[in-house]
Amino acid sequence: MANVFGKAAVAAREKTGAGGVLAALLSGLASCLSPPRCRLCRSPLLGYANPFLCSACLPEIEWIGRGACRGCGFPAGPHARLGRDCTRCRGKNLGLTAAAAVARYRRGVRELILSLKFGGDTEIAGLLAGLMAERLRTADFLSPDLIIPVSLHPERRRRRGFDQARLIGRRLSRETGLPLGEDWLRRIRPTRPQASLDRFARSDNVQGAFAASPEMAGKRVLLVDDVMTTGATLRDAARACRESGAGQVYALAFAR
Repeated sequence: MANVFGKAAVAAREKTGAGGVLAALLSGLASCLSPPRCRLCRSPLLGYANPFLCSACLPEIEWIGRGACRGCGFPAGPHARLGRDCTRCRGKNLGLTAAAAVARYRRGVRELILSLKFGGDTEIAGLLAGLMAERLRTADFLSPDLIIPVSLHPERRRRRGFDQARLIGRRLSRETGLPLGEDWLRRIRPTRPQASLDRFARSDNVQGAFAASPEMAGKRVLLVDDVMTTGATLRDAARACRESGAGQVYALAFAR
């Protein structure tokens, strides 16, 4: 118990005023009485360096390396050729200068994103953004001027209570120092959830769904979203950005 309060006191010194000290002490006490749990298996994480996943669940994440296609972000393997284009996007116009992702949308990652979007665990947005910031630092083919979240339609945002793309974008902006154009890309009409549609219906569903601000004219923008599947949503978002004069349109998703 003394050790917990000692750590809380260190954190408190970084705050100002009695209120900050009290808040830090209460936070330390809460961590002792109710330690954080792994977001996947729910085992306690007291003493773990990673505040989201335990050492047993972390290896389940399938990371995407440098060999991924730079056109669509799909990982290396039977589809990739020289890390530049692949059979998934060859001959298709995604409207993107380049794209990247952090991990495959498989077990572990899928559960994390579903917990964020439908379980209301908004702290996960910080985890995703931190890893996306690291991917951005190593992806020398992405050189944006600012971050543009691929936001939800206002009605869906109201029902959900938050917008995961905006949460990720805000944290990514803080991590990288890049400015955030939170309202520079808007959904101008409601669409059905993409997850409920097949590959062909997804493109029709989001066609013409976005409008972008002319303030992005001449800028290199980075579209940010939690998941990229067929690329239909990002394609229409990129279209809107280019119609508003964006110079380069990159995309960065956590999962692919």
